[in-house]
Amino acid sequence: MTEDGSPQRLSFEPKLFANIAQKKAIPITELYKQLKKLSKELNGLEQETVDTQSLDSVTRQLLAPSLLRHKESGVVAYVACCIADILRLYAPEAPYSDDEIKAVFNVFIDQLQMLGDSNSQFFPLREYLLTSLATVRTPALVAMVPDSEEIISRFFTCLFGVVNGSQPHNIQMQILDILQQLLEEPKTVPQDVIDVILLQFTKRRQVDNPATHQLASDLANATADILQKYIYQYFNDVIVSAAQQRAGQRQQEAEGQRGRGGANDSLDDLKSAHYLILELNKSAPGTLLNVVPQLEEELGVDDVDIRVLATGVLGEMFAEKGFTLAKRYESTWKTWKGRRADTSAVVRIQWIEHAVSLYQHQPQLSRELNEFIVEKLCDVDDKVRQAACHSLGLLEMLAPVQAAIGENVVRALGDRCKDRKAAVRSEAIIALATIYSQVFEELEQGAAAAQAKWGSIPSTIFMLRYINDPDIDSKVESILTGAILNFAKIKDDRSRCQRLIVVFDSLTAKARSGFFSYMRRQQDIIRLTDVFLGLCEKQGDGPSADRGGAIEQQLRLLAGKIAACFPDKAKVESALMQLANLHEAEVYRGLRETMEPKNDIKAVRRHQKSSLKKLSGLAPSLLDTTAPLWKCVGLTTINRALVPFLIEHVSRSGGRFVAAAEVLISYITSVFPEMVRSSSAELFDVAALQMADAVAIEERLVLMVKFAKSIPRSVPRNSGLEDQLAALVRTGSVKQAKYAAYLVTQMEGAQSLCAALTGDVVDSLDNRHLEHRAPAFAALSRFAQYAPSAFSTYADRVSQFLVQSVLLAGPVGDAAENEDWVAREALGDAGVAKVYAVKILTSWLLGLERQALTRDGVQLVLGTLRQLVRNGGAMQEGGGVHERQHLLLTAAGSMLKLAAAGAHFEKALSTVDVLSLGLVVQNPCYEVRSAFLLNKLVPMLVAQRIHVRYIPAVFLVAYEPEAAVRENVRHAVEQRLAPMRPTPGSPSVVEESICRLLFVLANHPDWDDGQQLATVELFVPYIEFFIGCVCLAQNVSLLFCYAGEIKAYRSKGGSGESVAVVTRRLWVLSELAQYLLREKSLAANWPVNVYPGRLALPADIFEPLGEAEKNDMQMTPFLDPEFVSRRAKAPAASKRARAKPTAAGKRRAAAVSSKRRGKQPASAHEDDVDEGEDGQAAEDIEMSSVAETSDEDN
Repeated sequence: MTEDGSPQRLSFEPKLFANIAQKKAIPITELYKQLKKLSKELNGLEQETVDTQSLDSVTRQLLAPSLLRHKESGVVAYVACCIADILRLYAPEAPYSDDEIKAVFNVFIDQLQMLGDSNSQFFPLREYLLTSLATVRTPALVAMVPDSEEIISRFFTCLFGVVNGSQPHNIQMQILDILQQLLEEPKTVPQDVIDVILLQFTKRRQVDNPATHQLASDLANATADILQKYIYQYFNDVIVSAAQQRAGQRQQEAEGQRGRGGANDSLDDLKSAHYLILELNKSAPGTLLNVVPQLEEELGVDDVDIRVLATGVLGEMFAEKGFTLAKRYESTWKTWKGRRADTSAVVRIQWIEHAVSLYQHQPQLSRELNEFIVEKLCDVDDKVRQAACHSLGLLEMLAPVQAAIGENVVRALGDRCKDRKAAVRSEAIIALATIYSQVFEELEQGAAAAQAKWGSIPSTIFMLRYINDPDIDSKVESILTGAILNFAKIKDDRSRCQRLIVVFDSLTAKARSGFFSYMRRQQDIIRLTDVFLGLCEKQGDGPSADRGGAIEQQLRLLAGKIAACFPDKAKVESALMQLANLHEAEVYRGLRETMEPKNDIKAVRRHQKSSLKKLSGLAPSLLDTTAPLWKCVGLTTINRALVPFLIEHVSRSGGRFVAAAEVLISYITSVFPEMVRSSSAELFDVAALQMADAVAIEERLVLMVKFAKSIPRSVPRNSGLEDQLAALVRTGSVKQAKYAAYLVTQMEGAQSLCAALTGDVVDSLDNRHLEHRAPAFAALSRFAQYAPSAFSTYADRVSQFLVQSVLLAGPVGDAAENEDWVAREALGDAGVAKVYAVKILTSWLLGLERQALTRDGVQLVLGTLRQLVRNGGAMQEGGGVHERQHLLLTAAGSMLKLAAAGAHFEKALSTVDVLSLGLVVQNPCYEVRSAFLLNKLVPMLVAQRIHVRYIPAVFLVAYEPEAAVRENVRHAVEQRLAPMRPTPGSPSVVEESICRLLFVLANHPDWDDGQQLATVELFVPYIEFFIGCVCLAQNVSLLFCYAGEIKAYRSKGGSGESVAVVTRRLWVLSELAQYLLREKSLAANWPVNVYPGRLALPADIFEPLGEAEKNDMQMTPFLDPEFVSRRAKAPAASKRARAKPTAAGKRRAAAVSSKRRGKQPASAHEDDVDEGEDGQAAEDIEMSSVAETSDEDN
């Protein structure tokens, strides 16, 4: 109101037209002045106090078409602002008709479309117009106008079109306010408006103009109650239409009609619609109240593509809103979980991918999915299993994620590392390794919960070595240096060493064997590659260097052997041959340097990169194929740079990782001594031998001995070390004296010290009581073998003393009579001294040159060993059981050592000696037979250190009650012995051994000629075990021929009567073997053909019959027909069952009755590290528990 209280009136009467008809406006300059003045006065009037009658004239004039459609945009802008003020002053009523309101709002929209041009001189007018509309809620007038849908749609299109991120926040808020009014006021919302709003949630709009997406999100959240039904209807129309279109398309296809792409188009529409649902769920979930149940219905439709989309969308929605959404829509959550069992693998893949992602986004919700994820890790479809493994590998292992994942999931993922499908195995291995890398920090800190859940991951991975598959091995080697050890991201060697120790410390005994097996595999490939490179360099010298193509042939052979260690053998072999033909010395040199033990990790990687870079320039096609070889042979896992820190760990007392560090440095010392050479000063630190802890001293001595064995004469000589070692020889424990004596023998120029110490020990023998001689005997065993010149002076005296005064001395009673077995240390000094007496005698022969051997000396030692082996470890009647067990084991092992030492010793061992050694495999004591078999006999056979005539003994384990022992033997035969052939193309040594096996069985003490039928049944398992290990479709004819050929020979050696008896047994066994081979071939559907080659039986145990006698024997049956009759009637299961023990089967029955109860086999290292290569050879049986038990006992 005015000051006198009267209503405000519009005082200005504008003259806007040149004539009364209002068809022509006044000149533009004057018009601007008039409109500007009018706008200013209207802006000053208040709605509550204005006299609207004073506005009537202006109100009508402003609607003139000449103004509303004036060619000057500024004029229209002023007019629009004036009309907006008039509407404000007239509110809530409007002074215009419905048609006039439509015209006015179209003008408003036209002006608002130019809001995007903030540089325009009329931008303030348009901003004022926007503010007025938003503040006065003028758009509400549109809702009262009939048929206003088009105007409302124009508003939405216009305002979403002008929004951009550079605008002031207040403008965006005013636009939001106007749009919200346009949704709240009308009774219905036009479909075009819904389309415009949803358009802002598309990916393209989000990228092109994020401000419009934010505006749409804010608008949808503010008006969720209004938009719910429209959005539901929108998606329903799209989904139903697309589903109907797809159904029609499938019907056409079923009727043989060609579709026109409708199915693909409809699927694209479905994907777009479901994408919008996801975006709305992220930005405005309140609008989807009715859409979620619609998605639940989609989970059960017949169309697989729709189920896939619904499963994926709901999975992401649960990941986004998690527990809240699942709680609100419990039925949907339950139905979604049920899609894990969908008939379509594609749907199950979609489900598992999103289920695993819940660990990351909704750990609380994911806990109830653990069992279901385990279920999918075991799905029948390999693609589902692969997807499950891959998804787990993508997780970021934050604390909530670690807590949510169940231990059963980790175990199931570990099981997939052994999946029959390579792709699944690969994803599982990568996933486990990736997870381990992320949780390593908690494991290093020793967190109990982390140890329980994740600590077994390295063991799971390294146990894969037992599968012996090149694809798995290559993958494990790749992730070992990658995610498991992560050396590439660790910059200092101390931290690398710490990580290696932590990983190794977590391994089980069997997993440690797997780890070392991978290291040995690397060592084998390095050895082959080194020879290969040598031939490549030799071939590069020119054509004259390869006369007759011998080098190329050798290269091809080596390339094949190397390629066999990698997944794609043919491809790798071809690439290696191309590499050989490059004649590029720089590439060869770089590859050789990567496997050089003297290089540290940085140098290895530098050589890898430089040589591969050179190769990529010469032959890019070879890079991908040969790069795995560079990585495989690169010495980065075990490296020289880690050795000082390992020794540092070993030197600590009571540290957490001391034991693990000791095993690692011990392995490095044995296999890569050159890595330790640079740290020999730390290794041979005298202070380490002056500690109060006797066990620690022994452990350090073990490391020194292993290093000295690997590099002979490498023990540094200084007075301090000499004095300390001499003191240990004279006053140390058994092991200390023995190790110290060996180290003294490996000092360059220490002959005088060896002689002095040997003399001191020998002189003290007569002055000591037997119970106190064990350390001296242990030391003397080392001097006898490694310082023969020092020992030779006393050899005769010592050998006679040992036999007469030690081994033939009165027996020592057992300290633990109730125990089946005791360790050597538990025998007491007298018992241990006897064991070392046998070792001294053996070492004496082993240390002498062949020309220095005497007949009397050899006969003395061999006679003693024979007596011990044949009499079960006894030199005379009586004696403790435990003492005899150890003497038998030691004597049997000593005979094998002599057999391996040279042909002269092998010839001195008779056939009876071989038979006697074979019977040790069936000793009643489990520890004796397992240690002899797995730690001595099998490793020596595998290493080809002893004659093939010892092979049959391994098949005498047929009645071994411990399945693990039988499986170890089976593996060694199948994987290590079976490939051995004297010459290419000839029968393998195992195939030939069937004749020797039958000879051993014919001489077996369990054979009872008075009960032939029972005896034959008793011996069937031996031959069946051989057949199970050796017989294949390719060699069944050969084995059948070998077995049949025995009837053309007789046993060799012995008296006439005994030869006849053994020969008849051989002919019975010949027919038995043929019968069992035929039975096997029939069961396996293998043809048994006539073997085309000529076969000769071993001449040392067989001699041929005359022609006449041979013909007679071939026509004479020897196998009891009753056996054949019984066998034919017996069911297959009973054929495989073992025969019951008979009175004649004493040895077999004894072995069966000694089935162990919680026992461990005698350690492979009970002979200790300085007594030959048996311990290492035992580890070479990679898939056996030999390495497992030796690791435990080391």
